Amino acid sequence: MIQHPSVSLLRRQFARFVSLKVKGKSSSSRKWLERQSSDPFTKEAHAKALKSRAAFKLLQIHEKFNIFRPGQNVVDLGFAPGAWSQVAADKVTSRGNILGIDILACEPPKGVSSMQANILSKTTHEMIKTHFYQLNMDKDLRKLQEIEPIADGPSYFQAEVDDNLEISNKQKQQFPVDVVMSDMCEPFFQSSGFGSAITNKPFHRMANTTGMAFKDHLLSIDLCDAALILAIDILKVNGTFLCKFFQGKEDKLLEARLKKCFKVVQRYKPPASRKESKENYFICFQKLPNLDKIQVFS
Repeated sequence: MIQHPSVSLLRRQFARFVSLKVKGKSSSSRKWLERQSSDPFTKEAHAKALKSRAAFKLLQIHEKFNIFRPGQNVVDLGFAPGAWSQVAADKVTSRGNILGIDILACEPPKGVSSMQANILSKTTHEMIKTHFYQLNMDKDLRKLQEIEPIADGPSYFQAEVDDNLEISNKQKQQFPVDVVMSDMCEPFFQSSGFGSAITNKPFHRMANTTGMAFKDHLLSIDLCDAALILAIDILKVNGTFLCKFFQGKEDKLLEARLKKCFKVVQRYKPPASRKESKENYFICFQKLPNLDKIQVFS
């Protein structure tokens, strides 16, 4: 019989691991590691085998706004290391589907599909639609196989079912997703291609947070806009959109763009976010129909 270690033992092991890591580090690295070792959400994430403390932010957002329901299709942008996908997979149950998108290579949590791709690319948008369209087709095929034929040969009933499925599948293919969520931050420094002037090169748009509040704010707004463009392309009418941003003078303009796309737009900073952090979240409900991206961003 396998004996699982107690939560208290896991916490002690984690604290010892961090203390060993602190030795030989720079002053800033030591401060960061010491803060991590004393952070209750980091300890709890380690004890519960969650990918990171960010899982608690999404849990608190869901607790307040009831984001997820069983059976939903969810896209998690910038999903590495997978904490938000873990939470979403648990909430939508096995009836739902989670697709994590990240420019980094990352093994997804159990029950989650993943795609290493650049969300700034239109091709990525089409790949996401294809992924969910295939899942919906497989589900509809299983439903059809459960329907017993009433009589030999084609029937009015079967023709009606086929017509309805065709209409439904076209709608699902165009807007297959119930929830788009983005906890994106900028992953790592560009190592090549500095001379390229192509605007959709991801590493021209993504770099680690700099510590300069204004620059980090602008980078986060840029990523939120990229996530919003994808949400306009793939999110169902009445769907939900969630994105992280760093507060600053541009966030009111982002909020105005969101209000052109969703009936309800709210700001929320979950308790798991550090008090000193400028990070905040927009939670947007009830996507509006017939959106024009040019009008949204004008």
